[in-house]
Amino acid sequence: MNQVLGGRRQVLGDDHPDTLAARETMAWLTGLRGKLGEASELCRGVLEDRRRVLGEDHPDTLTTRATRAWLTKRAGRYAEAEREYGAVLADRQRVLGPDHPDTLISRHDLAQLIGLQGRYAESEQLCREVLAARRRVLGDDHPDTLTSRDTLAWLAGRQGRRAEAVELHRQVLADRSRVLGAHHPDTQATRDELAELTADS
Repeated sequence: MNQVLGGRRQVLGDDHPDTLAARETMAWLTGLRGKLGEASELCRGVLEDRRRVLGEDHPDTLTTRATRAWLTKRAGRYAEAEREYGAVLADRQRVLGPDHPDTLISRHDLAQLIGLQGRYAESEQLCREVLAARRRVLGDDHPDTLTSRDTLAWLAGRQGRRAEAVELHRQVLADRSRVLGAHHPDTQATRDELAELTADS
């Protein structure tokens, strides 16, 4: 990724949208590796430059704000992340509309974060609303729709509805295997969740 970023800076310049996109990818990958302080600093720089070059309401600027919220969540600062996710959702609804895929991603991210804080009933209600919207807008087999179904399976397990969670995970596993392939990371994640649920049965 460093080579890609270096090449884009040399050919396109620092402020080109493709260069900014590569910088955001670098921040995301750095966060994924657990280097959250470094990732947050990289993300802060991208956000400042996207605001300057593209404006506050540009979809790419909103995406960088969503990445910042994700990094805040990974750092375990859930209350702060919830505020950030909520602000991004409000702006995406205003700028992109309620049914835009990015808006639905924000709605799902917020619902999932609420679940991570133990507010399972609230999270499940929000996730069901997002799932209905994703089925209507994206279709049953879209990866985002499958993600909503997987989250609902996780929430069922968290609320002690083990048999329901197992069945939901089995359905998601079958559909992810068919749509994404047996070795896709999302498919493997569902397989792992199902194995954990059925380990003691």
